[in-house]
Amino acid sequence: MKLVAALSLLQVLPAVLANRHGNSYERRSRAVRHEDLAERQVIETTFETETIWVDALPTDTSSTDAPATTQVQIAALAASDEDSTVTTTSSATATVQTDSSIYGLSQSNSQSSGSIGSFVSSSESLTSTNTASSVSATGNASSTISSQGLNISTDLNVTVSSQHWGFGHGSGSKNSDKKVFAHFMIGIVYGYTLDSWLEDIALAKSKGIDGFALNIGLDFYTQPQLDLAYKAAEISGDFVCFISFDFNWYTVDNTTGVTEMMRRYNNLPSQFKVDNKPFVSSFIGDGFDWEAVGKSLNQDIYAVPFWQPTQENANNKGLSGLFSWTAWASKDNGPIDQPLTTVQDKAYIDVVSKVNKVYMAPVSSWFFTHFGKEVPWSKNWLFKSENLWKYRWDQILELSENLNYVEIVTWNDYGESHNIRNWGGLHSDDGSSKWSDGLEHFSMLDLSLPYIKAFKQGKKKPIIEKDQIIYWYRPHLKSAECDETDNFGSKPTGWDIVSDTVFVTTFTKLGGVIKVTSGKNKPVLKTVKPGVQSIEIPMGVGKQVFEFFTLTGGYKKGESKLDISDKCWTGIYNYNYHAGVLDC
Repeated sequence: MKLVAALSLLQVLPAVLANRHGNSYERRSRAVRHEDLAERQVIETTFETETIWVDALPTDTSSTDAPATTQVQIAALAASDEDSTVTTTSSATATVQTDSSIYGLSQSNSQSSGSIGSFVSSSESLTSTNTASSVSATGNASSTISSQGLNISTDLNVTVSSQHWGFGHGSGSKNSDKKVFAHFMIGIVYGYTLDSWLEDIALAKSKGIDGFALNIGLDFYTQPQLDLAYKAAEISGDFVCFISFDFNWYTVDNTTGVTEMMRRYNNLPSQFKVDNKPFVSSFIGDGFDWEAVGKSLNQDIYAVPFWQPTQENANNKGLSGLFSWTAWASKDNGPIDQPLTTVQDKAYIDVVSKVNKVYMAPVSSWFFTHFGKEVPWSKNWLFKSENLWKYRWDQILELSENLNYVEIVTWNDYGESHNIRNWGGLHSDDGSSKWSDGLEHFSMLDLSLPYIKAFKQGKKKPIIEKDQIIYWYRPHLKSAECDETDNFGSKPTGWDIVSDTVFVTTFTKLGGVIKVTSGKNKPVLKTVKPGVQSIEIPMGVGKQVFEFFTLTGGYKKGESKLDISDKCWTGIYNYNYHAGVLDC
């Protein structure tokens, strides 16, 4: 089969197989309700392009008699795109990467050349006269791989034409005015040492985070821990801190307490400042007199608290801007079956822009809390967060012209499952270990890093510097039942609005092919285009295995550390998530 025929085959495969498995997409799209048509189209397209390969051959990349996997083969499998910028000519030899374990993934790699025939299979012989406009091939074929009617020639030169996919380092200098912070809960780290802080700061810096918003209450260890945090930031270099006063504990008439706490840190080298004004924020506290704090300190301060987006609040003389905590879609603080929109962001931007002030936007990966009879503050619900992390970062780039600051909510609030730091270290346990210990989140920062780089450079698309898969999923199916042993005694409110799905986001420079085997389900194969693509795979009970071929010549296979179960998590309902990353 000629190369153009192979490419045309891939153009028609999704439609043919969608007819075969057809109504799963229609059922899912009917089940989803969205306020925004554009968001609905993105999600529906993702499901429409999923293909379940019923007759997939067993994966075996160690075959000694199979021809080498080539970049041309991947070109023939990768979906071409008309909106691309990179031109490359490739030889027929692909490099197999051998990096080992990363974050939530145990990776196993073939030491010999892989056979694309064992990675891809088709039970039907399909032909098409359509040609692919963005891939061309020249040269003579010296070998052919054949797999159930799909023939791909090797030893060809491939030219992939493209336009503005936004990968690589990008042009332009870093906009130093744009910063990304992470909300850090001081209240659970009374046991932290200087080394603990240095470790967390090193992790944060490695993923593009510029500083910590240090949430504080009135605990006896607050000041010693703030001392350590600011000292560690100074030692680490190029990392800043600012205090976020929690008005669940502070009162709006306590200007003296706020003033004295700020006085201790305002002039330290690692204090974040804007125009030489110490930056400060808060959780709630509408009406607090920040102007009075500045006068008591005899210096101007840069206050950006979480207050409601009213023009009166924006006009407040003591404020330099407003921060939002609307990081999840909800109504009256309850779950709704809708994605988070930018409506609230735009409300903030509207009121602050009229008085030339700033807006700091929130970003969060998840929300699930499951405190039961073991504590007096029982709470048991989840917000719809399934693909929130990815599309919220898309929204940040969409809004970036109106943003200087982004705050990740949170670094370490395990009780509400929106922690980006993995469970562990010298922190206290408020009971959240029941649904946090053993689930890894840190890999999600691999997903946000290309967005953070783009945000700081004023780009509208993520800056992709390597090919990656980031995946995440809940540890058990919705059908699991354990009322009798669960610490609350019932499933969380909102359990019925989520799906049994494995979420995968790919970053590729030139495109490629991924294969996901979720437990006992049949493997799912998907071609991915250059750039960023999200894919949703039905959950299967058992091991979660990921494979990745890229047009840049890489191949990697990995198995997640966590199996999916049809039983509850150690006797409780756990709607938290586990994440991992696969570098190719």
